[in-house]
Amino acid sequence: MKRPWLTTTTGQRWSIGASVVISTVMVVSLFSYWILQAAPRIQIAQLDPNRIEYCQLSDCAPIDKLAGLELVTAPEPYLVVVSEWGTSIQLRFVNHGRLEGARELRLLLRSDNGKIIEGMRQEVTFSPKGPVLVEFFFTGFPKELQSGTLELGY
Repeated sequence: MKRPWLTTTTGQRWSIGASVVISTVMVVSLFSYWILQAAPRIQIAQLDPNRIEYCQLSDCAPIDKLAGLELVTAPEPYLVVVSEWGTSIQLRFVNHGRLEGARELRLLLRSDNGKIIEGMRQEVTFSPKGPVLVEFFFTGFPKELQSGTLELGY
């Protein structure tokens, strides 16, 4: 009776060679995934104080600079929460680019004539899953928010 091929030295060499090739292919695919998918998510560009772009909350398009970060404007672009010390403004974002890390965002309240009433800034921590909720604290009253315009700085 003939021996099974795996128990021969040639069969063992072929099986070890096949397992080395399969393992190499798996390691290369892991590294390519890390380079193409996971590594760019971690490297989030920080806010440059000299080149801040602003958009009004009512018509803010997805932010290409931040991999398509989109402000959720339906039903409202922001939520106002009043406390005894001031007013909080909550913004909701959809993280299309699955960014990870922290970045500063700014919010300006301007009067009708364009004068800055108050500026707020917040460091936002992005995670690839789930909603991103950003809360800015404003020392004024909700009436001031209704009379002015809010602009998001990124």
